[in-house]
Amino acid sequence: MNNKLEILTNYIQGEFGYDGDIDPEVDLLKEQIMDSFSIVQLAMFIQERFEIELEAEDLTRENLAKISSMLRLIDQRSI
Repeated sequence: MNNKLEILTNYIQGEFGYDGDIDPEVDLLKEQIMDSFSIVQLAMFIQERFEIELEAEDLTRENLAKISSMLRLIDQRSI
């Protein structure tokens, strides 16, 4: 498993109490794995853990509702 993928999956499972497998393409809000407050927590975690700075325009549903989108965002901001 991709290290970043594993880190995000483990965080979501541990922090939000979801014990199932998480497909990186699943919409976490639509499936009610996370809510809007969880997204804020996750954005803060991503900044700390991956040592990146997220801009206001990064904090969108499109970027934060799926793990695959989060991974792309992390890669973009890590450059």
